[in-house]
Amino acid sequence: MNPLELSQIADLSSAVAHLIKSQLAAGGTVTAVANQIVVSISRFEVEHKLGSLLQHIYQSVDQHFPVRKEHLSLIIRDAEGVYENSFKIWKSGS
Repeated sequence: MNPLELSQIADLSSAVAHLIKSQLAAGGTVTAVANQIVVSISRFEVEHKLGSLLQHIYQSVDQHFPVRKEHLSLIIRDAEGVYENSFKIWKSGS
């Protein structure tokens, strides 16, 4: 992978992280490194709202970034460190 491709991955990752952060309830944190996005939310939200949060993230990413050249890794964890869930945001087909 050349440096330009790495830069494009980092740009997409940062843009997606910014999108998630803008739509996240107060108290959550979002960080991005290379092709990995880490979302940290309350334990209650992980236990009771993970499904709807994940669905919302996928829909928002598809809406705002319909063309993606690389896969992104999405990690959602609780702030207490009890839960950590990993998901993939697949690159687009085109």
